[in-house]
Amino acid sequence: MNIVIALGIDRTDDGLVRVTAQLVNPDAAPSAGGSGSGSGEGSGKGGAPFIIREETGTIIEDAMDKFKADVPHLMYLAHNTVLVFGSDYAKQGIDGALDYFERNRYFRRNQLFLVTPGQAQDVLSAPSEPEPLNALGLRALVEQIGEMFRVVNSEQLEVMKEYLSPSQASVLSLVDRGATGHILMKGVALFRGAKMVDVLTVDETKGLAWLMMDTRQVVIPLPCDAKDGDVGSAVRLLGSHTQVIPRFGSDGVSFLVKVQARAEIDRLCPNDRLSEKTYQQLEQKTAKYMERHMQAVMTKLQADDVDACQFGTRLFIEDPHTWRQISAQWPAYFARAQVRCNVRVHITRTALSSNTPESAASRSGLAPPAGRGVITQ
Repeated sequence: MNIVIALGIDRTDDGLVRVTAQLVNPDAAPSAGGSGSGSGEGSGKGGAPFIIREETGTIIEDAMDKFKADVPHLMYLAHNTVLVFGSDYAKQGIDGALDYFERNRYFRRNQLFLVTPGQAQDVLSAPSEPEPLNALGLRALVEQIGEMFRVVNSEQLEVMKEYLSPSQASVLSLVDRGATGHILMKGVALFRGAKMVDVLTVDETKGLAWLMMDTRQVVIPLPCDAKDGDVGSAVRLLGSHTQVIPRFGSDGVSFLVKVQARAEIDRLCPNDRLSEKTYQQLEQKTAKYMERHMQAVMTKLQADDVDACQFGTRLFIEDPHTWRQISAQWPAYFARAQVRCNVRVHITRTALSSNTPESAASRSGLAPPAGRGVITQ
């Protein structure tokens, strides 16, 4: 069998659908007992660990069927782990692809749906060292960011849930090739219905995640107040919890987004010292940073007329009767909805040492004094 681990879907210049399949190369793929991407025992006989094959057709089913006449042995699809849409295809609508992958019994529903600004075939051919298999490298990149923001974990089940929700707005991870040709995460792609309408960078994805759901282990850089060029402080959000409260009024609908976060200090500005005042200042700066990002992303979503923050779905859950009365006009309601963000951050601890290394230095070369809080001259 030919084990398919990744698929790419592009639209050609003449309007056809091109399907790119990434197959495991059994002669070069690392074995379970080997070192992976190394050249030692268990790393295969050499060559590329995966093979790329392409077919075109009027629809996806047509292109997939042509693999039978062109690729020896059965195309085994149950282990497919990622599906990459080219931007040209995504902008014209992925509804045909969603229909195909939902109905086809050979696919599992945990494959990642991704988008690339260029062609899917280029991303699937890119190197992903130290991961020898490109598809597994793509998935690992997305899952690493997904540990902080669950919104980027665009598995098929989650994408279909968002596509069929009252908001009808899916969010898919955005991947691309970097300057060196290697794959990298670029952020997320926003969909209105089945069509891609805009993208958010990784930094903007923070704001979207805080508008939607809980996050964890997010580092927030904060500039120093004193001199330009300082590295700045850094606060790490250990966890955040989002609550969205919809409110109906005579002038439409508004939303209060309340975020509660716990944090620790990763870095302090050179002239700052740990004190109760410093803690309070960092809490306030962190909260304002988060509010700015949330408001900026909200402005972008309303300009694009895409409810990627799933406010329509929250309205439906809160008040189904009222939602059904305004659902037909929801795009207009969403575009002019007033959104207020209220963030509260509590710094519970510091990840810093209590003393700097140079505080224990000795001109005579003596060992550092034992115990804590000892001041050397």
